Amino acid sequence: MSGPINIRDLAVGARVVLGSGAEAEIVSNPNDGVWLFARYLASPRDPALVGQEDMIFAQDVVEVRP
Repeated sequence: MSGPINIRDLAVGARVVLGSGAEAEIVSNPNDGVWLFARYLASPRDPALVGQEDMIFAQDVVEVRP
């Protein structure tokens, strides 16, 4: 298990994995520690999300990809 992820440190372009298994790219970070705006790159549970932009809740981020 990795340590906590400080979403305030995530820059635009960073790739994250969500608890749902989806992967998203950060398009905006308001640095509030609660929300990220991201574009879905992959979504195994709902392929229709790919390419869509949405608000991502901080607790949904489980991994930061290099």
